[in-house]
Amino acid sequence: MSYGEDKNFWGIPYGTEISAEAFVKDIWDPSTEEILTPKQFFGLGWGINLHALGRRVGVIK
Repeated sequence: MSYGEDKNFWGIPYGTEISAEAFVKDIWDPSTEEILTPKQFFGLGWGINLHALGRRVGVIK
């Protein structure tokens, strides 16, 4: 397990922060175009960025 800036366990990202900001950043992050982003909120894996998904589908301009 690495303890650097990128939090991951065997290549799977994890989040340790428990806050409303981290939760919102997991599901709505307009600063990136990636649909699957590493978890910020408490959990293991990737979060689905609904903002990027909406832009790709054409719902958000």
